[in-house]
Amino acid sequence: MGAIPTSDMPGHKQLHERVVNALDRCQESQGIDFKESAPWESLKWKIICTALAMGNLRDGGIIVIGASERGQTWELTGIRPDHLETYIVDIIIDVINKYASPNLDLDIVRVPRNGIEFLGIQIREFSDTPIVCKNKGPQGKSIVEGAVYVRPPGIAKTTRVMKASQMHDLLELAAEKRARRILEVSRSIGLEPRPTAKEYFDEELEGL
Repeated sequence: MGAIPTSDMPGHKQLHERVVNALDRCQESQGIDFKESAPWESLKWKIICTALAMGNLRDGGIIVIGASERGQTWELTGIRPDHLETYIVDIIIDVINKYASPNLDLDIVRVPRNGIEFLGIQIREFSDTPIVCKNKGPQGKSIVEGAVYVRPPGIAKTTRVMKASQMHDLLELAAEKRARRILEVSRSIGLEPRPTAKEYFDEELEGL
């Protein structure tokens, strides 16, 4: 299973910067969620629910473990070593994807900052179709089979899709991704889209 890599290793630069910038601002948002240091079993259900929602965000999101809110301020204490030992990459990915359809694409790294270590979990946006919860969670854990979870704009909160506008935005993102994929395939096999009449006209006017 191996140890959790640090974010300063090759291939994690973008994630490292994303986590450090979030900690510098100390502000949760649609794509940023902070959790106080705790063992995996204590945070498991909250992480699963948040991950299901962030997978439906454009550009996905990150969960940072090791930051706690105290009144109007944030304490960046990092993740305790004994808590960190309970986070095993293969187990985390396997458990989260037992509830995600299609599977979520995750990155899990240790993020050093000013001599303190945090745990960062990056959830990438879905590839083709929105993420749907495929299993029921324990009673009281707010994980419902068949539900679609989102992170509404402007607030750091995970909710089920309850409004038509939320579903519309999600389907629009899916349609955009599908159209982009079709265009890429067309270009790869030499089927360039035909120019429009306006593009023909603009080409004729070039140089005049």
